[in-house]
Amino acid sequence: MKKALFLGLLAFSIFVSDGEAARFSKKKSPRSAQTSSKAKKSFFPAKSKTTEETNGNGIHAEQALLIDFDSGEQLYGKNSDERCVPSSMTKLMTIYLVFEAIANGELKMDDELPVSEFAQSKEGSRSFFKAGTLANVEDLIRSIVVHSGNDACTVVAEKISGSEEAFAELMNEKAPMLGLKNTHFTNASGLPEENHYSCAADLAVIAKRLICDFPQYYHYFSEKTFTVNDITQQNRNTMLGNSLHVDGLKTGRTDAGGYGIVISAQKNGKRLIGVVNGCKSVRHRAAEANKLLALGFNAFVSATIAKSYQPIGFAKVSVGKSDSVAIGTHEDISISVLKKYKYSIGVELNLSEPYEAPIAAGDKLGTMTFKYGTFVSATYDVFALENVQRLTFWERVRAFVLNLFTSKPKNTPGPEPKEIIQ
Repeated sequence: MKKALFLGLLAFSIFVSDGEAARFSKKKSPRSAQTSSKAKKSFFPAKSKTTEETNGNGIHAEQALLIDFDSGEQLYGKNSDERCVPSSMTKLMTIYLVFEAIANGELKMDDELPVSEFAQSKEGSRSFFKAGTLANVEDLIRSIVVHSGNDACTVVAEKISGSEEAFAELMNEKAPMLGLKNTHFTNASGLPEENHYSCAADLAVIAKRLICDFPQYYHYFSEKTFTVNDITQQNRNTMLGNSLHVDGLKTGRTDAGGYGIVISAQKNGKRLIGVVNGCKSVRHRAAEANKLLALGFNAFVSATIAKSYQPIGFAKVSVGKSDSVAIGTHEDISISVLKKYKYSIGVELNLSEPYEAPIAAGDKLGTMTFKYGTFVSATYDVFALENVQRLTFWERVRAFVLNLFTSKPKNTPGPEPKEIIQ
C-alpha cells in the first residue's frame, strides 16, 4: 500500500513538474523553421574590417571597396557607402536589364533595333550608330561593354521601355530588388545629371549579380577590342588580362566623378570584386585598383568556418532520450581572413537552451556568428543534425527515481565538436 502510494505521488510530481517545464521552458524551434542557413545573411557582413587591419592605408581613391565574391565578405572599405558620381559604371545596371530582357524572351541576340535621332545625338563615348539604321542586339551589348557607348545605351533603353527616361524608372525599380541602398538613376549611360548617383557598395552588388545571374554573358567583359560601324575601339579597361588575372567589368569617367572602375579578377580559384572611384587619371585608377586586388590576394587566406551537416557544437535537450543534440549548418561556410587571424577565429552560438524533445533533424535551433580582431560576421542559421526522441512517461519516472538516489545527476553530453578552422 505504501509502495503504491509512493509511486502515485511520484508520478503526480513528475506530471506536475513536466507541466511546469512546458510552461516555463524556453521555446524550441518550430518545424516550419527548416530554412537555409543563408536566410539571415546580408550581402555584406555586420561589421567590415578596418583600414588599419587590412593595411589599406595606401589606397588613395576617394571611394574604394573590395569584396570576396563567394562569401560577399567585405575585405576593405573606404567611403564605400558614400554617394558618388558613378559615371559609365552606371552601364552595369543597363546591361543587367538587357541580359534580363534576353532571359525573359523580350529580346534576342540577333534582333535588329532602330537607332533614333536622340541616340545618335548622345555625347561622350560612342559607337557611332547612325539614326535611321538598325543595330544588332549583340553588337549593342559589346558596344556598351567595350566602347562604353552612350548611343548604344539609348538604343536598348528605347527598345525595352519606350524612352530612356522610362528606362531610368525601370532601373530604379530594379535597384532595391538587387539590394541597392544608395542609388538613383536618371539615364542609362551615366552622363552627369542632378539626382543621378550611386556608391561603391551598390556598384559591387550589381557586379556580383551580373556574374551570378548571367554567367553565360560574362565573357563580353573580357573583350579587349570591338569593331562596329567600321570603327575599332579599345576596351577602356586597360587592366584586362594583367598579372592579377583581371577579366572585367566596367570603367567610368566624368569631370564630376573622376576616374573609376568596377573590377573583377580570379586567381587560384578565388574571385574578388573591387571598386575604386574619384581617381585623378587612367594611370591613377589602374594603380589604385591593382593595389586593392593585390591586397585581397596577398593579405588574405581562406578559412573554413563550418562544413555542411558537420557538428559545430551541441545544444542541451530536456525530456529527451539524449541530453544534447548536434548542431550545424546546411552549407559550407568559408571566408577570406587576414593571415594573422586564421587560427584565432571565435565562433559564437546564440541558442535558447534547453530545447524540449522531440527534435527533428533540420529544425532550426539558433544562429551563429564568428569573430576575429574587430571583425564580426553576418548571422548564419544553425540546425539540428539528428533526431532526438522524447522520453516516455515511464522513462521520465525512471530517470526521476535514478536522480533521487544518485549523488550526481545523470548527464550524457555529446562528443566535443570538431575543429572547425582548417
